[in-house]
Amino acid sequence: MHCFDYIPISIATLMPSSSLGLDLYQVELETENYVLYRGGDYPLTLDDLERLRSRGVEHLFISRESQASYKDYLREIATSKDKEDISLAVRTEAVTEVVRQILQEAFAGESTDQTVDAASQLGKLTADILTNDQFAVKDMLKVLHHDYATFTHSANVAFYCGMLASELGFSPKVVEDITSGGLLHDLGKLEIRDELLRKPGRLTELEFREIRMHPILGFKKLAHREDLVEGQLMMTYQHHERLDGKGYPVGCIEDDIHPWAKICSVVDVYEALTSNRPYRKAMPRKKALQIMEREIGSAFDPELFRCWQSIIEQS
Repeated sequence: MHCFDYIPISIATLMPSSSLGLDLYQVELETENYVLYRGGDYPLTLDDLERLRSRGVEHLFISRESQASYKDYLREIATSKDKEDISLAVRTEAVTEVVRQILQEAFAGESTDQTVDAASQLGKLTADILTNDQFAVKDMLKVLHHDYATFTHSANVAFYCGMLASELGFSPKVVEDITSGGLLHDLGKLEIRDELLRKPGRLTELEFREIRMHPILGFKKLAHREDLVEGQLMMTYQHHERLDGKGYPVGCIEDDIHPWAKICSVVDVYEALTSNRPYRKAMPRKKALQIMEREIGSAFDPELFRCWQSIIEQS
């Protein structure tokens, strides 16, 4: 098989098992050939995983044909009720993968009902991790993807929204709702031409105006729904508003912006700066925070930004 017949999987998602059900492969450095590391019917032990980590191995590979089985394995870990037997770090990685997979499928289906349903389920799943006493921000940050895709950005923003909401002291149910809102905040981008979203060069004024329509388009898709609360709708509609009234789509100021939208605004910009974009590479966390700090009080709520800054700097 060729290299495109294999996909990488993080060893952080693997648990000791008498039968994983997946053939695991490694790449030989000298030949770059994929060789069998462990057959699916052969036990995978804790010693095996520790030896891989000690050698600096972060990923193994599975055949592309096994991808569906791996997805099932991840969902089983993420939703397992036997949480005592699964480390929080493993569950965190599994949840981030499951959220991306399900959100990608929901966005690709272009069904608002499907996407809202997925967001509701995933919000609960994610909030369960984020409100755990043993949750570590560093575990979450190291497993996030930073490729440029609307579903990846939305997943990351949702995780960040939940982290910030949890640190601010919101109840687990509110953290769940805010996380779900983060998953939906860019729903309107599904109405924007993909070539425009991925354009590597400078946008024309007309193109910029088209992209600035996505909060309105997303709000229109969701406004009639009775299964969403006001804060979630405002996260979609107001996440590009600024305290000084220079945001869009309306130009709201300060108290006219919903508190959840203010949370979304902070982490949305942070995620955009620290992820790869068609027109630039991802910024280091420190530089992103320095750039955002210049906008405290004009774009970002000071208390929310300082809280987010503390979360990132302490991770």
